[in-house]
Amino acid sequence: MSAKCRRSVSLRRLFHFPSRQKLGTPRRPLGRLAHLARMNGIMHPFPGLEPVLTTSELAAHLGVPVQTIHDLRHTGRGPRGFRVGRELRYRVSEVQEWLAQLEQTNEEARDGERVQS
Repeated sequence: MSAKCRRSVSLRRLFHFPSRQKLGTPRRPLGRLAHLARMNGIMHPFPGLEPVLTTSELAAHLGVPVQTIHDLRHTGRGPRGFRVGRELRYRVSEVQEWLAQLEQTNEEARDGERVQS
């Protein structure tokens, strides 16, 4: 048994008495980007707070591996984020600005290739 299981009472109960413990109601599988549909500010549970994405949510939204997000941040080309405990979070507005910059850079590069041709 790992140290984490030894410290956590609920995990000990789960592993020692698996037939007695229920893990809660199973979640219905949603569409790949369903979590972003609720981020328009209207359905946000705390009005005034901007919604944020975790690294895995951002990677799923962009359709890339999580490691790609980490690599982009390491090279200074990724979105700005901040830490909450151990987890990185990304403001939705900053992700949108970052994506707009990427699109603009790609358009400029494409236009530059047309001029040279």
